[in-house]
Amino acid sequence: MFALQLAAVGAVGAEDLVRLARREAAQMTTPFTETVLLEALRRSEARYGPWKIEHVQHPMARARLLEDLLNDHDVNVVIAASQLDWEEQTLPIWIPVDMGLSGLRIGLIRQGAQARFSKVNSLDDLSQLRLGVGLGWSSRKVMEANGLQLEFAANQEALVRMLLAQRLDYFPRSISEAFIEHADFSRQYPELAIESGLLLDMPLPTYIFVSPKYPKLAERITLGMEKLVRDGSLQKMVIRAHEDILAKAKLCGRKMIHIPNPLLSSLHPLKRSELWFDPYAPGGLCQATFPAGREKKRK
Repeated sequence: MFALQLAAVGAVGAEDLVRLARREAAQMTTPFTETVLLEALRRSEARYGPWKIEHVQHPMARARLLEDLLNDHDVNVVIAASQLDWEEQTLPIWIPVDMGLSGLRIGLIRQGAQARFSKVNSLDDLSQLRLGVGLGWSSRKVMEANGLQLEFAANQEALVRMLLAQRLDYFPRSISEAFIEHADFSRQYPELAIESGLLLDMPLPTYIFVSPKYPKLAERITLGMEKLVRDGSLQKMVIRAHEDILAKAKLCGRKMIHIPNPLLSSLHPLKRSELWFDPYAPGGLCQATFPAGREKKRK
């Protein structure tokens, strides 16, 4: 592994060096989660001074990333979906970088099946359906913990085939995944459709994790992230970066069903409503209170 790209974003002679992993040497676009990190670093300049970012080519396997993070080898900051061993061994910044948007799920269904889903208004109703999930996916444990009926397969296409063969009823995907996969698979499987009435809220937060050898850097990023939350900038960034997908999903016409994640420890800030993207909250994207029959999230 080697230094792939040096992006000096602060002043020359930066005090804080942030080393991030990138899988591909030719990757040119900055991921949204990294854009949030950059803004947090900017917002903390007044107190902590200049900084710079170095991108390192890395295979990105989770176990290897954690090992390198703990040993200060190649990387000292990683943005990743939370896992217990990461929470216990690193310095997590307890603010979800996408405000939990990746935990909002809509589903793939069969053409002509939409009427069945108009009767689904609660988690109990959802438990009457057979849901598809990948064998190794983190969402599997959450759905199992909530007593949902699950059908398993190794990958997305296998689950799509099972859906169309009526071996399952509903294939929940993140908002971005649903539209991408529908566009890809509907060419071969034109009977595939996107369900239009439900929105599942399954907390699976993505955090910034800092090497335990860099407590000052963790403090700095925490300060910057808190500033982004406090003035509403983080929510504006989330909406702006995902506006096309949010428009396609038509969230304001959907019923939200909360699927609790009992695997999250008490350290997760689920009660800090300002940290989580909630389109239905007063002042949120939909600018409305909850219609009758809609479950509020994070009670």
